[in-house]
Amino acid sequence: MIESILAWGADFIIALQQFTFWPWDGLLRFFTWLGGMGYLFTVPLVLWCIDRTLGLKLLLMVTLTMYLNTVVKEWFALPRPFEVDARIVSDGEMGFSFPSGHAQLVAVFWGMLAMHVGKRWFTGVCLAVIFLTGLSRSYLGVHYPTDVVVGWLFGGPTLWSWYLWGPALMSWPAQRKTIGLLVAVSLMTALALLLGSSAMVYGSLGMGLVAGLCSLKVQDNPAAMSLVKRGVRYGLGIAVMFALLAVLPKVAAWSQLPSAVDGFVLMAVFGAVIAGLLPWFFQRARL
Repeated sequence: MIESILAWGADFIIALQQFTFWPWDGLLRFFTWLGGMGYLFTVPLVLWCIDRTLGLKLLLMVTLTMYLNTVVKEWFALPRPFEVDARIVSDGEMGFSFPSGHAQLVAVFWGMLAMHVGKRWFTGVCLAVIFLTGLSRSYLGVHYPTDVVVGWLFGGPTLWSWYLWGPALMSWPAQRKTIGLLVAVSLMTALALLLGSSAMVYGSLGMGLVAGLCSLKVQDNPAAMSLVKRGVRYGLGIAVMFALLAVLPKVAAWSQLPSAVDGFVLMAVFGAVIAGLLPWFFQRARL
C-alpha cells in the first residue's frame, strides 16, 4: 500500500517537472526559499518593525513546528524522492522526506498572519503562498505530494490549537507562564532524549525557550515609529543576525560538548539576540 502511494507520488513529481520554464521555475524556487531561509527575513521583519507581540508568537510557533516536524521525520526516516527514483531531477537536500517541514511551517506561519490581519484579500494571499510553497517542494523533487499534504494537515491542528488556547496562555501571569514554559520544554526535551533526536530538535527547544521568556515582557511598539527608523532597525538587525549566524558554526566546531547541548545552547543564544538583545538595543538607541 505504502509502496504504491510513493510510486504514484514519484510519477506525480515526474509529471510536474515536465512544466519547466523560467518564470514558473523561478517562482516555485522563490516560494521554497520563502518557506525555508525566508523566515530569517520575515520573522525579524514582524518582530522588529511591525508588531513585537505578534513576532514573538510567530517565533514560538515556528520553533514548536520545527520541533514537531523533526521528531516525526526522524521517527519515520523516509528517504526523499530523488534518493529513491533516479528519474526525478533535484538539486538535493539533507534530511528525511515525511512530512514536509516547509508545508507544515508555511501553514502555521502564514495561517497565523492571516488570522491576525483578518482581511479576505490577505487570507487569499496567504492561501496562495501555502499552496505554492507545498507545490514547489514536489516540483523540486525533495518531497512526495503525500509529504506535503500531511505537512499541511499537521500544521492546521497546530494553528487551530493556538487559536483556541493561545490567547488564554498569553494572558497568564508571568510567573505561571514561566513555570508552564519550563515544564513544556522539559517534557519535550525528555521525549527528544527518549527518541534519540538530532541536534536540530534541541536547537528548536533552545530558541523556543528564549522566545517564550522574551514574551513575558513586551514594551516595544515599532508600529508607532517612522518608516525610516524601522528601515534602520531592520537593516542593522539583519546585519547583526547574519554575522551571528557566521560565528555560531565556528563555535560549534570548536566546542567539545555533545551536539545536543551545542544545538540547544547556540540556538538559545541566537534567539536571545534576535528576540531580546536587539530589541533592547533598538530602544536604547531610540530606533
